Amino acid sequence: MAINIKRIILLYVIELVILVLLSLMGFYVGPLLVSQPMIESLQNQIMATADLGPNYIFLHNLVIDTLMAIPVIGPLVFISALVMTGFILGVYVAYALNSILGLVISLFVTMFFPHGIIELLAYAFSTTGSLTFTGNLINSLRGKQRITKSDIVTWVIYYLISVVLLYIAANVEYFEIMALKKLISGMLTT
Repeated sequence: MAINIKRIILLYVIELVILVLLSLMGFYVGPLLVSQPMIESLQNQIMATADLGPNYIFLHNLVIDTLMAIPVIGPLVFISALVMTGFILGVYVAYALNSILGLVISLFVTMFFPHGIIELLAYAFSTTGSLTFTGNLINSLRGKQRITKSDIVTWVIYYLISVVLLYIAANVEYFEIMALKKLISGMLTT
């Protein structure tokens, strides 16, 4: 069994669509459901973790990625993580900027900065592996096929590729955060 690039790209596109739709929902509906102090507390936690370095970012994302890779439940974790990320991003922008242009820029940064592209691809790999293995498992239970060593190896390869991509993404994200902090502090001191 080979890596299915078409499925990975399809899941990547699905990730982008879900993030856009849920961030719009978070922007317009979120402030009615989530208080500003709760969002500020979450923002403080996120900012504090960024200072802990790329390994912390990697380990945090690895937990999510590993859950996405688990057969049967992985796709549910995939959807849940995207729903939470998109919705919270929308709510945060609604409170912080109250600007649809700010939301568009935030989505662009989240989805198309190098770390975002790599991270979303990592999640697409792990979820594709989960979906593929889940399909094999269902077919096995129906008596249509048996789970083979090749099926297990392919599932592990999907996961390992996602882990490598996440490690790269964490380091790139940390670099981007540090570069932006330096840029912003330089703008404020001049």
